[in-house]
Amino acid sequence: MPNTLCHCGVQLPFFVRRDDRAPLLWAMIGCIIPDLPWMAVKALVPLALVNPYALRLYCTAQASLFCCLLLAAALSWCASRRALVFAILALNCLLHLLLDAVEIKWGNGVHLLLPFSTEMTRFAFLWPEHPLVLLGSGLGLALLLAHLFTPCRVAVALPSRRRALQAALPLLLYLTVPLALMGPLEKADAYSLHTLRLADERGGKEVCFDRAHYFATSHQLRTFAGEDIAVVGRLPDQSGRVSFCGRFVTPKLFRAEEMYPHRDPRDLATLAGLFLACALLAQSVILPHFRSAKNSQGPP
Repeated sequence: MPNTLCHCGVQLPFFVRRDDRAPLLWAMIGCIIPDLPWMAVKALVPLALVNPYALRLYCTAQASLFCCLLLAAALSWCASRRALVFAILALNCLLHLLLDAVEIKWGNGVHLLLPFSTEMTRFAFLWPEHPLVLLGSGLGLALLLAHLFTPCRVAVALPSRRRALQAALPLLLYLTVPLALMGPLEKADAYSLHTLRLADERGGKEVCFDRAHYFATSHQLRTFAGEDIAVVGRLPDQSGRVSFCGRFVTPKLFRAEEMYPHRDPRDLATLAGLFLACALLAQSVILPHFRSAKNSQGPP
């Protein structure tokens, strides 16, 4: 998937308004919604609190367009112009997933048709290192920094308790609907999760690993679940993020028939984008409310 800065650079310019920052902020939130489940995977898997394959299946369902729209509906209840905010959030969720599908990601894709179909959508036009991705990342960085250093009035009102309660139902659906979709996704072997989960049955099965950690000294790749698997066949010379396609020879030995080493700064650009997005929200929403409350108290 493109990094967060790239999503912001491509999607946010359409929502810039000179006299109102609210559309930009809602669009920015819509850019991030589809990535929230993947952030949860990265944060929770190392803690070993839940089964990593069950967590990945749950988050795969939650990252689908259908579940993203449920969260968009919940957030739109917090706004005064619900229909407009929902449209902005929904459009940016869709654009995010379509941009994800544009990149070449072996064994990867987006679920636009869940719960009606477990088929993945992938257009696979360009690699993450393509100059267009780097250009989009640069535009996103410039746009976020420009707005961060531009004073603004209160752009988004904090929701009342009544509105927050009304958002509870779609939020509850966002959290529970993925549980019902995990079974169909595993049956479809989304992201090869069924194959990887049943380790003893891997022999002879084809699998693709997207951006796996590869260690050149030991000739091993590390899956998202933290499992180390020996790799033979076509291998890169250096350690790093590498995509592989091939076949399991044994449950713990994988023969790579194709490989692609990644040199793009996606993780760093995503962290930078998330940090700047949070800073912009704080500057536009939280700090103005804090100053307003402080001023209303008057001098001591």
